[in-house]
Parts: sequence; C-alpha cells; structure tokens
Amino acid sequence: MFNFLARKFIKKTQSEDEFTYRLSLISLSSIVGIIINILLFAMKIALGFLINSQAIINDAFNNLSDSVVSLMALLGSNISKKPADKEHPFGHGRSEYVISLLVSILIIYVGITLFINSVKSFGKDSFSSLSVISVIILLVSIAFKIYIYVLNRSLYKKLDSDLNLGVMLDARNDMISTSAIIITGLLQKYVNFNLDAIMGVVISFFVLQPGLEMFKDTVEILLGKRVDSSIENEISQIIIAEELIEGFHDLQIHEYGKGRLAGSVHVEVPANLTVEKVHNAIDKVEKKILSKTGVEITIHMDPTYCLIDENERR
Repeated sequence: MFNFLARKFIKKTQSEDEFTYRLSLISLSSIVGIIINILLFAMKIALGFLINSQAIINDAFNNLSDSVVSLMALLGSNISKKPADKEHPFGHGRSEYVISLLVSILIIYVGITLFINSVKSFGKDSFSSLSVISVIILLVSIAFKIYIYVLNRSLYKKLDSDLNLGVMLDARNDMISTSAIIITGLLQKYVNFNLDAIMGVVISFFVLQPGLEMFKDTVEILLGKRVDSSIENEISQIIIAEELIEGFHDLQIHEYGKGRLAGSVHVEVPANLTVEKVHNAIDKVEKKILSKTGVEITIHMDPTYCLIDENERR
C-alpha cells in the first residue's frame, strides 16, 4: 500500500535531490502512521471505558501519543526540506533533531502519566473479563502495528532515518503490550488481585523506554556528537592520496541533518608552486570527497614545504 501511495503522491524529479526525496518518504510514512494510530485510539478508548480497563485505556493513549509523534515527525521533515537561505546557509536539516527532542519529552511525559494512573487504579476491583469482540479489536490493533513495524523497518534500512527507527521500535513495543493486555484479560478471572493495574504499569515502562533513549541520542547529536569515524578515515585516505599534499590537520565535520555533512580541513602543500596549480589539485580532492562521502568540505591550504624538482638536484 505504501509503495502505491509513494508512486502516486511523491514524484521524484531531476531537480529534487536525494535529501528532499528521503524527507518526502518520511512525511508520507508519518501521515500513514497518524491515520492508523488515530483509528486505533478511537477503538481502544471506547473499549477501555466500556469494560473499565485501565490497561486498555493506557494503550489507547499510547496510540494517541504515537499519532502526535507522527504529526511532529511530519512537521519536522517538512521544515527540514526548506532550502538554505541567508540565515541558514546549510539548510534546515537539524529541524529533524529538534523535533525528535520535543517528541522524546512528550513520550516521557505520557509514560509518567500512564504510570501514575495505573498505580492509582490498584485499589479498583471492577475490571471485567475481555469479551470476544474486545479480543477481536485488540487483534486487529496488533495487525495494524505489525504493518507499521514492517513498513518503518523497511524505510529505516532504506533511508537510515532515526524517525523511522523510533516508530519501528514503538510499534514493536505496542505489539508486545497489546498482546499482554489480551493475556491479562483472559487470566484476570482466575486471580484475586488487580492484574490489569499491574499490566498498566508494565505498559507505561514500554512507553518510557524509547522516550528516554530518544532524548539521550538527540541531545548528543545537538551537542555536537562526533560523526562516524569511518567517514573521517575515508576522507583522510582521499586527502593523503593527493601527491601534492604532505599532511593535514584540524579535520572538522559537522552534521546539518541526516545526509547533510559539511566540514573543513587544513592541508600542507608546496610553497614553491603556483597558486593555480595547487588550487586545481585541491579542487579535485574536494570534489572526490563529496562524491565518495557526501561531505561538502572546504580545504585550507598551508604552504609548509618546498617541492624539489629532480633536475634541480642534479
């Protein structure tokens, strides 16, 4: 279904780069997630109040928070697609990380709220066993979450998107928690304590864990986490491979959104060659680095040595 929607609503043109196309796919997957999670929320909230189940109500609000997360992801991907301007010469790609930070705070808040509500429900003993229709609705919910999991797992592998990874892990947690609700509903009549409240507490932790992990990972990126060392190593090899470059220092790479990397480096070049010749060599290195690693790098030339011609030695 998603591939059909992508072909119908996302037209990849020559003027649209991979960065924009990637964000368009993320936006579409977010819209799909919003629609599915709102439908699941409506079904579960009605069922939860009907049979007085705190665990199902918690799971319903978990789906609602998922739809809000998808909405914020949609907003973030659209802002990230905005082109570079005077105030933002490297574009708006970091908006994706800012939105991810806000999303993580929201998830943490929802998880804490669900935990408090579940603890308060321990004194209640009016929980009813799940009816056949209730089990069917929850099984349908699991089926939808399996679809969301498979979709976002595929997109994560294709796009290397942390947003899709987060949705994928969240869908996996939802499958586990909803399955637990079904098991609890079937077992509740055989025990004399509030198993539903216990399951509500468990579900709250399933909500909290990805929120805390997302918060930690996003803060690290916004604080300037070092890029993958393999990228630095590949750039180093390309620089050293140029025969006019004796060495380099102060290699710095910055991330301005997923797939948007820029950096600078100082290289040691001959002082006794014309500026044009050295510049041409450096220009080739910059272009090679961009094509091989995707990093837009600026190379500063340090004339630190003299190139001795073999004829001069004789």
